[in-house]
Amino acid sequence: MVTLVLILAVSYLVGSIPTSIIAGKLLRGIDIREYGSGNAGGTNAFRVLGWKAGLSVTLLDILKGAVGAISVVVFFEAFPVGQLPDINPVTLRLMAGLSAVFGHVYTIFAGFRGGKGVSTAAGMMIGIAPVSTLIVVAIFLLTILVSRYVSVASMLAAVAFPLVIAIRKYVFDLGEGLDYYIRMFNGQVFIHDSLDANLLIFGFIVAVAILFTHRANIGRLLAGKENRVTFGRNS
Repeated sequence: MVTLVLILAVSYLVGSIPTSIIAGKLLRGIDIREYGSGNAGGTNAFRVLGWKAGLSVTLLDILKGAVGAISVVVFFEAFPVGQLPDINPVTLRLMAGLSAVFGHVYTIFAGFRGGKGVSTAAGMMIGIAPVSTLIVVAIFLLTILVSRYVSVASMLAAVAFPLVIAIRKYVFDLGEGLDYYIRMFNGQVFIHDSLDANLLIFGFIVAVAILFTHRANIGRLLAGKENRVTFGRNS
């Protein structure tokens, strides 16, 4: 139990690192939450700080999710404090990753006002279901290039994830997915490119949550007031 609590706590702290707020302070000397949509996430970083800073923030937020879901768990598996929790490895990584996402949305380092969790959730899923997630990332990037709406790309990616899982599992008949290991610390990272029904359900729940956190963006899109990303040289 102690190890499980530590895993969730450390993953939460990793997720709480306020990357967009730090970027805003370093690059412009501002609190990014006072500009644009008022959100401390990658979408607002693109809007307020430009595409280069926005991309950097997004990649770092993705890294937070992967570290929270994989590296933190593997570290405590290698160096447990007491008995390891008797939990399915995939479920444990989902719990740790969700703790990182929670930390991103409710960051302890910035008054519990963080981002919307899309990029951090993506990082978590890259660690757990890498192939399906990379397909979704491609959809995300293509949507940004075509529409120049980061919010639309985020919502479409969230909805696409469970669909990609379902298509790979049931249409292409890939079964439960792929299992492989990568050495890290004193142990092995268990990577399960899962296609099971539990992950499908999880993906659906996350999609609903992402749509909920983007309800203000949906309102601006319907009103024609949502800002588009610009790709100017000086951004």
